[in-house]
Amino acid sequence: MPSVLIQTGRRLSALLGRQDNSVDRRELIAESHDFLAMLEGIKPLLLHGRGLAPRNWIKEVLIIAQELGLYVIEGPFWDATTFESFPDWYANYYRKELQPYRAWYICKDTAIARSVGHVNREAGYLSVSEEARLIGYPECCVKAHYERSRRYHRGTLSILERVTCGNEDKMRQLLANKANLVPVTRQELDDFKAAFDIHEPKLGSWNLCHACAYGTDSPSDVLSERYREMVQKAKLATN
Repeated sequence: MPSVLIQTGRRLSALLGRQDNSVDRRELIAESHDFLAMLEGIKPLLLHGRGLAPRNWIKEVLIIAQELGLYVIEGPFWDATTFESFPDWYANYYRKELQPYRAWYICKDTAIARSVGHVNREAGYLSVSEEARLIGYPECCVKAHYERSRRYHRGTLSILERVTCGNEDKMRQLLANKANLVPVTRQELDDFKAAFDIHEPKLGSWNLCHACAYGTDSPSDVLSERYREMVQKAKLATN
């Protein structure tokens, strides 16, 4: 009889095959690998439902997790963004933007489930190191993710201040209206370039830091190799 890993891989592959052609399959493949990595103990938990996955995918993955007897914990989006150098009104605006959104945190281990519950009770706010530990991504890459976030917010606030001459009410209005904010100054251009400087791993769903993207034998290389071995063990294609 096939192992749980192989059976689950087959179910996820079948679910992937039923998706509409308009769906970004790369995201779903990466999440399938994350699910299997969680089963294999490569990563402590699976973050599910935060991306652009279709509703039927989210629902079916939750059913698979429940049938496997895994912890399935619904909660707010996690966010380790620090807004220490930003005005309170700006930080509060973006934190409020995340409040309606929900994700599911799936894991095997009771202690990890307790940690998830703790973070969720804190409205999803946690440290970079805690997020890296729980989700199982290289901490250097998680840190880089939030540095890109900081650069995005700095560039955004700079544009708002420039086009409104620092008028807070007008800045709030532009954000509320989802205005198209175009970078012009050198700092704005550099911040947006850094914010969208994304490097994907060979296998997996995290974004690489600069050192992992251009170095060798990096934490991401090690983790990607473990993913590759797991995918082979599950008898799945790597693309």
